[in-house]
This record gives sequence, C-alpha cells and structure tokens, in this order.
Amino acid sequence: MHDPQIEELSRAVRNIAAKAKRDDTDVWLPLWIHAADTAEIMCSLIKYWLPQASVRAIGLEERQLLSLARFLGLVHDLGKITPVFQRRIAESLPSQISRLERAGLSIPVAGRMDPAKTPHALAGEVVLLNNSCPAGIAAVVGAHHGKPQGFELDPETQITAFFTNYNGTSRGGDWERIRNEWLSFSLKSCGYNDVQLLPELSMKSQVLLTGLLIMADWIASNTHYFPLIPIDSESELTVYPDRAIAGWDRLSLPHPWAPTCAGMSDELFNNRFGFFPNEIQRAIIETAKNVVKPGIFILEAQMGVGKTEAALAAAEMFAAASGRTGVFFALPTQATSNAIFPRLLDWTKGLDCGGRYSVNLAHGKAQFNDDFRHLFEGGVNVGGEEEDAAVVQWFEGSKKSLLADFVVGTVDQLLMAALRQKHVMLRHLGLGNKVVIIDECHAYDAYMSSYLAMALRWLGAYRVPVIVLSATLPTEKRR
Repeated sequence: MHDPQIEELSRAVRNIAAKAKRDDTDVWLPLWIHAADTAEIMCSLIKYWLPQASVRAIGLEERQLLSLARFLGLVHDLGKITPVFQRRIAESLPSQISRLERAGLSIPVAGRMDPAKTPHALAGEVVLLNNSCPAGIAAVVGAHHGKPQGFELDPETQITAFFTNYNGTSRGGDWERIRNEWLSFSLKSCGYNDVQLLPELSMKSQVLLTGLLIMADWIASNTHYFPLIPIDSESELTVYPDRAIAGWDRLSLPHPWAPTCAGMSDELFNNRFGFFPNEIQRAIIETAKNVVKPGIFILEAQMGVGKTEAALAAAEMFAAASGRTGVFFALPTQATSNAIFPRLLDWTKGLDCGGRYSVNLAHGKAQFNDDFRHLFEGGVNVGGEEEDAAVVQWFEGSKKSLLADFVVGTVDQLLMAALRQKHVMLRHLGLGNKVVIIDECHAYDAYMSSYLAMALRWLGAYRVPVIVLSATLPTEKRR
C-alpha cells in the first residue's frame, strides 16, 4: 500500500510507536506501518486464502469486505494512540518520550496513569464507540487480542474516568486530535467518507472477522515476515508496496483446495481409495450427489462397512457444492485420530489440490505420531520425492491447528468452539472453512453432547456441511 495521504499525516501521528524490541533500542515499528502491514495481510487473506463460503457467511460482497478488512487492519491498534501505551513502550524505546514531546504531545509520569484500566484493545473499542462507529465493528477491534471486552461505563464516561490514560495532562485535546486524524485517514483510505457508512455486523460476522483480524495481526507482528526498522530511518514512507509483498511471500501459505467433484463414479471412488464402492457406499454417494445445499448428514451403519471412505467421498462432493476448502475429521480419542490420519493423507493424495497443501493432526500428543512427525520434519517420502502434503509452520500450535486445510483431531477441538475460550474466533474461522466429519458420535456422553449441540449451532450459522458417523445413534440424539 502506498497512499499519497501518508505524507500528509502529522509528525505526531507518524511518531506513534506500535512495537519496539526490548533488548534493542535502535529498532522500532511506527503504528502507521504496523497498521498498514495488518491491513494488507487482512486483504491478502481474503483474496488468496479465505473461501467464498466464509465470505458469504460474513454477509458482505467481496469488494465491501475488502474495504472493511482494510479499515479494521488500519484501526485495530487505535488504542495505542494514548499516553499510557506510549509510556509503556518507552520502557523498550527510551527515546520515545522525547520524540513525542517534540511533536507536541505530553506524557505523564507512569505513576499518574493506570495501564490495567485501559489495555489498548479496550481503549480502541472505546474510542471507536465514542466516535459513533457501529458497535459490531468496534467490538471486533476490542476483541483482537482474543477476548471480547466488557466495560460497564459508556464510552464517553470511560474516557472521562481514566482521562489521564487517554489524554495525559493536557486539556487541549492533543491526543484526541491525533486519534481522530488517524481514524479519518483510515476511513478515507478505505473509501468511507464518514464513520456512519461503515456496515452493521451480525454476531457470526463479528466472530469470523475477529478471527481474520487476529490471524492478520499475528502475521504482521512476526518480525520474520515484517521486520522492525531502524529508529533513525529516513525512508519510512518508501516501504510500500514492497514491504507488504515481501511479507506475504515469506509467509508462503498454500493456495486453498478448490474441489470440483459434483458426483463420484465407481472408477473415481476406486482411484481415491483403492477399491470399488460397496452397496452402502454407492447409496451414500448417490444421496450426497443430489444434495444442493449440504447441511447435517447422518450415516448410521454397523462397523466394518466402510463409513470412513463413504464420509470422505461425501465430504468431497459437499465441499464442491458449498465452496469449502478443507475437511476436519473429529474422533473420540487420540488413538482413533492417529489411526485415521494416514488414511486421510492417502485420500488427499488423490485430490487435485493444485500443489502444496497443509495438513494437521490436532491433539496433545501429535508430535509422537510417526506419520505426522515425518511431514513435520521434511515431508519426503520413501522414494525421495517431496510430498505435496505439508505441516505449514504458521499453522502449528493448538490455537491455529484448525486453520490448516485437512485436519484430523480429537473431538474436543470441535467442542471447544462452544466454549468462552480466548482466541476461540480462530477455531471458528478454521471450522467455517471446512466440511466437518464427526465419527463415533454414539460414544459421546451427555456432557460432551451438550457442547456438541452448541458447536453444531455455530456450524449451522456458517452453513458448514456436517457428516455424523455412528454405529448406533439413539433416536432422540438423531432427532
């Protein structure tokens, strides 16, 4: 992004710090650069990674979504334009205080402010609400560290109650003025002439957009992709668009799977699984082929009839019909997850994924699974050829594992989507991109089933196709 208006930003705005390295006083990242990094990654994720199904679930046309995503990226750290945050960052960047004072901004001594009362995510939401921003958009900014904010006071009273945190000792409104300057710049950069033109967001849209914003912020905060710059750099304004392009290239996310299978012949089934379908599998394939808008699909049959292969065949058709870009296969235990993982890997090798694609084994002892460790350590098969399936480094970790394309894991990975858990929005974002298969559903007790019911409500809101497998499912649970 190179916006000619950047040169018109005041010295005060351009001197606001977003990041500094604690053990190196010679590098930093101005807020406007980190905001631009995050905005560019938000847009790149939407254009090159997010499936159309998730775009539809958010409820905005792609052009509108890109404008809003850019805006969210630009203002997500609006709460850092406060003396309390700049005082805190000065612990790593001692020159920051004098730099801001030369730009006309006062910063009180630390003892006159209470950082715990206004963390920057909360401050950003409060400032947006105080400027008449739609509540849903402000809530996304407030939740970009993984947890929705809760504050009892209205925004104006909140700012008054913690005036020094927001405005320092000055009654002239200097801090408010530069926050408004950045907000106005962000609106105009995204094609909004007024804050009132920003869209209202449904709850599911807020969750998915928060997941995207968290993802973009984490990527933009990774100094391998977006390094800090020298404190005395004279070329800050020339970093775009090269900085954003280089960061996205270094990230190197695989292109998403684009399934096209509308139906499955016996020959194609044999190509996928190494044998021709039996009578039950044919019936399932025929039923799945006639489903226009996949919802919840229950397959109840005794053990040994090939429910796994039938589910994967149906998942491929449902993914094509619904615009999904991956599959999550949920099982009751780590042992059953480990057993299915190589079978899912074999299935993915027959798909046309357009080259490299990401896989994951999501449970607490995945690192001890030989098949997973083989991919993690290099992904080279016995014949010496590189495999297309890969464990993508950025998708490592329990909070990001469901963002990979094809995931096998314990069912708790799905059940946790029903919990008030920090960064749960990333879990929703990953599940919303997929067809979800839930195996051995009869094995879940009443406690687990209550969480499963809530998780299914969320999946239903996103129109995620769900395939439930069971040997014997009680009538009430099936209903």
